Amino acid sequence: MKTKTYVALLAGSTLWCASILLGPITGSSAIYSFFAMICHQDPSRSWQLLGEPLPVCIRCTSIYFGFLAALWLRLSPKTRWLRIAVVFMLCEFVFARVLLDAALLRSLSGILFGITAAPFVRKGIEEMNGESM
Repeated sequence: MKTKTYVALLAGSTLWCASILLGPITGSSAIYSFFAMICHQDPSRSWQLLGEPLPVCIRCTSIYFGFLAALWLRLSPKTRWLRIAVVFMLCEFVFARVLLDAALLRSLSGILFGITAAPFVRKGIEEMNGESM
């Protein structure tokens, strides 16, 4: 059963991710300005689309698209996997500062975090609205 809250969260997340892709496609400074409030937007640490950097870095892009994928797949919350994702992201962050800053590792840590966090966010929002999963 799809709840109104789930549909709204899915629609909002889809729009959020579409906005990330629309930034370089449209060249919209408003999109880049909006995302500048939450991401450093370093072009050297961002994926590129049509030769332009996305309005969020690789890690943020990966978190958002992982989050969206988990919503579409209706994954269940798994505490163990969320803990693993948080530890992996922290280790990757330190590793990037000390030894090697690799785009693939930033992306993997972001995807894992987004995929594991989304079910908890969905569950929490649905519970706040008195809806069951």
